[in-house]
Amino acid sequence: MKVQTKQETEKLLELVKGKRKVLIITHENPDPDGIAAAFGLKYIFRKAAGVSAIIGYSGIIGRAENRCMVKLLGIDMVSYDAISPRNYSVIAMVDCQPYTGNVELPKGVSPTIIIDHHPLRKSSLKAEYIDVRKDLGSASTIITQYIRQLGLPMDRKAATALFYGIKSDTRDLGRQTTDADTRACVFLFPYILQKKLSKIEHPKMPEAYFRELYSVLKNSVIYGDAVVAKVDVIKWPEMLGEFADELVQMEGIRWCLCYGKYNGCVLFSLRTTRSRYMAGVLASKISHGIGRGGGHETFAGGKIDITQALRKVKDPEETVLKRFLKEVNHNNVQPKLLINSNEEADKGSGLDI
Repeated sequence: MKVQTKQETEKLLELVKGKRKVLIITHENPDPDGIAAAFGLKYIFRKAAGVSAIIGYSGIIGRAENRCMVKLLGIDMVSYDAISPRNYSVIAMVDCQPYTGNVELPKGVSPTIIIDHHPLRKSSLKAEYIDVRKDLGSASTIITQYIRQLGLPMDRKAATALFYGIKSDTRDLGRQTTDADTRACVFLFPYILQKKLSKIEHPKMPEAYFRELYSVLKNSVIYGDAVVAKVDVIKWPEMLGEFADELVQMEGIRWCLCYGKYNGCVLFSLRTTRSRYMAGVLASKISHGIGRGGGHETFAGGKIDITQALRKVKDPEETVLKRFLKEVNHNNVQPKLLINSNEEADKGSGLDI
């Protein structure tokens, strides 16, 4: 596994020293790892290079844990609607890479810096600084290594964000975790704000969340060792990954697909329990020719523009489902509902206890 040297990390600082307009961006609808990595990099730029950077994002911060994280840790993030990337002399991209379908950059604008833990894309090779390590479980691990290499004092809010970023992307160090991820967590642990972390990990959920969860469960269909859920109403894109994380834990399930329409696109999230199945490869196959998809060994996702996809397929949602089943349902197992409406009716109201 590649390990960044202190000298290489110092090259990162040279690119921003003396610059007045520095922008840090993560992928659309940022998740905890993207938010934390951006927040940690902003801290590094300020502490080691004396440069103030802005964290920009597109889409929404929708998941309750993410909103809580941003609020409690005071992470200042600016919507793309209020900024123009063209006005910045340095653009640092974290937890993502350009032209992958989940990052908004104006035509002709390329990032100066790329820090990521997804497979390296050819489109990233033009950047002046590239640190892409697909074997790591999170981008927050890379940022934590930078802080250690540079000998910076550990800010407690940054430590809390980075710790949660690693835990979130690795599912509590249980999904695609390396020794480097574990060491980063051990290093960060003494500095984290325990009460704030607890509130982030266990936020209060609105009533609507439980109604949406019930709807997803009712729509879930099992094909042997695969479960599929069509999400009728997507309030925020991360809902798909959130529900997929839950469904793939079902006994006997090895694959999970959650998909649905959102803002003129079909979004989907994949989960698998075995790394050799390569969820990222399957996401690419599902979206081939009609959109973009990719990810890691056990979790991945994709985005398909409906208008463009209709030029090639009749029903983009149906195409996503058929391509998924073609790859995972080799024995053509007949589907069954996770929740049978007839069984529900037979149980009655259950209020006689």
